[in-house]
Amino acid sequence: MVPTLEKLTGSYLVVAAAGIGLAIYVAIDYLTQNFNSCNINQAFNCGGVYQSGHTSIFGIPFYAMGLAWFPAVFAIGLLTSRFGKKPVNSEILLPVLMVGNIFTGYLWYLELAVIHIVCPLCVSLYVVNYVLTIIVIVQLFGEPDSSHNEAEKGTTAEVVGFEK
Repeated sequence: MVPTLEKLTGSYLVVAAAGIGLAIYVAIDYLTQNFNSCNINQAFNCGGVYQSGHTSIFGIPFYAMGLAWFPAVFAIGLLTSRFGKKPVNSEILLPVLMVGNIFTGYLWYLELAVIHIVCPLCVSLYVVNYVLTIIVIVQLFGEPDSSHNEAEKGTTAEVVGFEK
């Protein structure tokens, strides 16, 4: 059963807001270089990723991109849903989120193939983007609202206002 569009919109906005919070947390850890919360072992270690030097592109730190990305996808969702009053616009959000997913692929490549260390906090941000993408896909391809279907099924006479 597909969740209602209102629940999907609410879920999208809550998950995007969580992404903002996580992005702020990651930025603070990177700016203070205090990785105590995510240094699990040699393979899962935010500090190790930071020390690798592979934490920016074109001089822009990845954490700064997260600080811009998650508020942007939250704002797009909020604006296209008219502040949660209608479904988010999946046709706008899906291509935007796919850009994030492609970039995430690059980050996975860096962590797994180049650095050989995974940043657990960074992975949490990737997961947020994946969940947002799934919500938008479910909304885009899910069953439309049943009240909308009933109006479409009405006969011409009913639409015009004549009774049978």
